[in-house]
Amino acid sequence: MSFSPSFSFQTLRRDVQISGIGLHTGATITARLRPRAACGLVFVRMDLPESPQIAVTSRSVVSTTHATTLEQQGAQVSTTEHLLAALWAMNITHCCIELNGPEVPILDGSAQGWCRLIEDAGVVAIGGSAPTDLPAVTSNCHEELPQDRQRPLYRLQEPVWVTDGDGSVLGVPCNQFRLTVVVDYNLDYVGQQAIDLNVTPSSFQKELAPARTFTLEQWIAPLQAQGLIKGGSTDNAIVLGQDAPSSPWRFANELARHKALDVVGDVALLFGEDGGALQAHLIAIRAGHSLHRRWMEECLRQSALVKTVA
Repeated sequence: MSFSPSFSFQTLRRDVQISGIGLHTGATITARLRPRAACGLVFVRMDLPESPQIAVTSRSVVSTTHATTLEQQGAQVSTTEHLLAALWAMNITHCCIELNGPEVPILDGSAQGWCRLIEDAGVVAIGGSAPTDLPAVTSNCHEELPQDRQRPLYRLQEPVWVTDGDGSVLGVPCNQFRLTVVVDYNLDYVGQQAIDLNVTPSSFQKELAPARTFTLEQWIAPLQAQGLIKGGSTDNAIVLGQDAPSSPWRFANELARHKALDVVGDVALLFGEDGGALQAHLIAIRAGHSLHRRWMEECLRQSALVKTVA
């Protein structure tokens, strides 16, 4: 995701929606993406009284167990990472995401469907032909941005490193957004996979968005016993059996690519409120949602991200 600090805020040109199964709830849920003139990214639970809003921010994270879950005003939304990755990577800084259930649809287990939906909606710069008649997300939100206001850019100024067992996330200064991701599974046909990518809107759509979520076959029964993956199937996830995956690979290193997709979707939480872009090189080794969260918390604790505006 190589951003220029002069890049403008953007929203969708029109409403779009899609329905699908929730990976963990098994419920059929409709997600409606709507343009916004201000206030960043926000989820709205249309199925709950008074339609509570959940701002996209790292402060909203309440769980990273098998998915990222956000909560505000007693309302939750889970499995946010694929949609948020698509929005942030495609430079959508302002969007209202209306849901009629507690989970973002999993679609085919990748972010490809979300990218296509965003392309179908079209993209406009704030201050251009973007709609401006939608309600503010919070009471202190300015309804419209000045037309000359520019998107902030955050630069990582010093290394930030977190570890957990043999997993780690290291961020180092870089003049673009670069990801290096390594995964290692004890399966002969998988072994160690890696990807190194300068993430831009085009590289995200081509190299990361199609990569699907996955699970080891031996994890299925324990997850089901916890009441999870009620909507899981080989239509929306790769099952890694002892000898082969449940479906052909889209990429030889699809598992590493999907983990990189998850990194993008989780890191997007740092910038959901102000539409910021990031310059840093993140190196994630055997990491997951919980380590991504810890890395973000450590960045904030160290004040390692310096904000600039053109």
